[in-house]
Amino acid sequence: MSKAQISIIIPVHNRAEVVKITLDSVVNQLLRPLDVILVDNNSTDNTLDVLSEWKRQVATDDFRVTVLNEDTPGAPAARNRGLKEVKTPYIMFFDSDDIMSPIHALRAMEAFIAEPDVDVVGWDVDIVELTGETIRYPFCDKDTLYNHIFHSTFATQRYAIKTDLINRIGGWNESLQGWNDYELGVRILLSNPKIKRLDGDVTVTVVHQTESITGVDFSSRPHKWESSLNAVEQALMLHGRTDMRKYIEVRRAILAGFYAREGSENEARRLMNEVCGRNNVYVGTIMRLFCFLIYKGGRGISKLARLLLLFTH
Repeated sequence: MSKAQISIIIPVHNRAEVVKITLDSVVNQLLRPLDVILVDNNSTDNTLDVLSEWKRQVATDDFRVTVLNEDTPGAPAARNRGLKEVKTPYIMFFDSDDIMSPIHALRAMEAFIAEPDVDVVGWDVDIVELTGETIRYPFCDKDTLYNHIFHSTFATQRYAIKTDLINRIGGWNESLQGWNDYELGVRILLSNPKIKRLDGDVTVTVVHQTESITGVDFSSRPHKWESSLNAVEQALMLHGRTDMRKYIEVRRAILAGFYAREGSENEARRLMNEVCGRNNVYVGTIMRLFCFLIYKGGRGISKLARLLLLFTH
């Protein structure tokens, strides 16, 4: 049994040239003992060699490194493979091109120790956009389900969680190749966890890359994103949260707006026809408004949605 209290799981796919930066930020963690689980996911470059060599150089009795293979494509399968190897009561997931400051794991673990009944601790992150601009994304511990639906509060790098909780809700949905952390976050929140927000300095920097697992193009693979929204809606209905269904429709309207912005008017029209066909004239009109606002580069849809859909079902 590992003496560590928390594990960090990192799926890696064709990141031989960049993963070392992430790995160095992990080995520089002040927290010891610490478990690190690296999962190579069908890399066609020498990523596996890089991971294995790094393990050889840094692994110690109090810095346990496990390197695994997962043949099933996609980050969810790789993360689930890592999850099977976890021997600690707490866990955090991380991505292979992002950076954590030296106190990151330590402050998460201190929060769990201070309040043992807390299920999730979350934090703000800085995101470096493709343009080079850095934007701070806050972690919200109020009205959590609504805010996650619109702002993806439970993105992969923004929280740590009790291992038994994530196992209890079924881990990652391997059928989803896009927005899988978004869908997982909804299931986490539907379990009514006790959440603690960590204030202070930002300890995670997320670096967006054009070849990232999620990618930046929506309209070329619409099923990738719509499947996640469908899965989220199913989870909400299963837990009796029919009040939230209308906000998933808003997310579909937003997605259609991105399709249109990318020039895929047929995909945008198809999705909006589906949304409007399920709703009454008033709701359908509001959804088309949201789609148009996104198409024109508008923002603030979450606030408008709550106001305009307040008395609808």
